[in-house]
Amino acid sequence: MLDEAASGEEPRQKRRVIRRTVKMITRRQFIGAVGLMTVAATAPAFAYESRWPKKPSVPTDLNAEEFFTELAEKGSGFVVGNEKADTVVMMTFDTQCRWCVWEYEQFKPFLDRVKFVWHPVAVLNPWSELQGAAILAAKDPKAMFLEHEAHMKDAVFKGLDVRKMEIPFEKREAVWTNTKVFRRAAAREVPFGVMKKPDGSYVAVCEQTGESFAKLLGK
Repeated sequence: MLDEAASGEEPRQKRRVIRRTVKMITRRQFIGAVGLMTVAATAPAFAYESRWPKKPSVPTDLNAEEFFTELAEKGSGFVVGNEKADTVVMMTFDTQCRWCVWEYEQFKPFLDRVKFVWHPVAVLNPWSELQGAAILAAKDPKAMFLEHEAHMKDAVFKGLDVRKMEIPFEKREAVWTNTKVFRRAAAREVPFGVMKKPDGSYVAVCEQTGESFAKLLGK
């Protein structure tokens, strides 16, 4: 009788062990899934961390005058600021770049004395080309740019919602022409530009605070 009881108890113990093991595995899987969802919720879209040493923001072989001239002659942009100013800044920006919006805000105090020409490029994701082209195609590109800026924090779609817009192909080509100039200059980050001073000198402009930009102006 004892042997029979023991033999009956053994399968029950095995079943209890199996059930506990399954519960533990399920719990681990659940915790792991929650962890992945938390990471996905907190990580920015298209987040990228390089394992390589950081490169200089201003290319070491940049020809500032060439970059400025190429954008002026071949690029497509829109003016924000004083069109008659002696100081001109040729800027490139990506519509999906929050730092570019930040840079625009830094430049606001100087709009009365500097001519800024903003050129959309496509370097971050597929929407960059379409949004940049939509801005260039607008009757008032500056107003469209400001509308785009106002929607940069939208939860559903960042910036202008171009998913159903009809955008002229030549404006999309114009964005890529800007991008080619940007790449040929060996530029790698946006916002990026070159300022031509009244004395004819050329200075690279990248991620400038209002204070640091004032120092570049020398005023």
